[in-house]
Amino acid sequence: MTTTTGRAEPHEVEAREYAETRFRVQPPTHGDDGTRVRMRTGPWLAGPGGVMTVGSLGVVVDDALGSTILRARLGDQHSVTSQLSLEIVVPPPWPGPELTAHATLLGRDIVGGLAAATVFDGEGRVVAVATGRCRYVPADILPPGGMRPPLPPADHGSLFETLDLPSASASAGAIPEQASPPAAGSVPAAGETRPEAGWPALVLPSGPGMQNPHNTVHGGVLLCGSELAVALADPDGPPHTTSVRISFLRPGDGSHPVTFTTRAVHRGRSLAVYEVSAGGPAGRPYTVATVIRER
Repeated sequence: MTTTTGRAEPHEVEAREYAETRFRVQPPTHGDDGTRVRMRTGPWLAGPGGVMTVGSLGVVVDDALGSTILRARLGDQHSVTSQLSLEIVVPPPWPGPELTAHATLLGRDIVGGLAAATVFDGEGRVVAVATGRCRYVPADILPPGGMRPPLPPADHGSLFETLDLPSASASAGAIPEQASPPAAGSVPAAGETRPEAGWPALVLPSGPGMQNPHNTVHGGVLLCGSELAVALADPDGPPHTTSVRISFLRPGDGSHPVTFTTRAVHRGRSLAVYEVSAGGPAGRPYTVATVIRER
């Protein structure tokens, strides 16, 4: 109950946002053949050009893989993602009304586990495959009292609204005075560094809608931001993301914005490889991702 002063009584549990509510990801269902997690499709997943992004699969895939490995834990433990890979079979857009990630356990020991997931669209096609490694950690990683009930999501009209970003142009224009990205196939001059000269940074605001129940930035949001950062930094590069591989180095501080910095490892006519680091105010990266895009 709430008092007349507007303050919640100590026994009242206030609802909050989660990354799952922002991305319309449903709770996992477990069966003898594995774990299924479903995500509703809609404008809240649409990125540049109004098309659903590959990165928008991050939360549903991370949840499916993570819950599968968590279910196989030994004793009273929780799990955190250490590595996540996503390979695209059919590029977006994908028909809905929902996507389904079906995950199975490949193996586990006392340290952690490995799982694989297949993502199906609304027509039953395989559109992506993923693998994930998780490490087991003490169960006290969860906040006292456990999870608070989720708030229903707002009426997000794009992925930029889902991520609390003002727009594609505003997100990509954080460093408008810098030089343009290098031309495809160009060779850096002696002493030249790239992509610091030319690649704008993507800054993701903080907030519970980016977090998991541990109150750290959700691993799927970090994957989503890494893939989106490439699309915004190099709009003239190869247009289709075909692979994302991300390593989680330390928990993302959910109380501060996350900055995604993109570096071009290779930028050819038909294929480009990018490295994206995500970090907070301490200057140490939370994640490092390799994003491959092709024509």
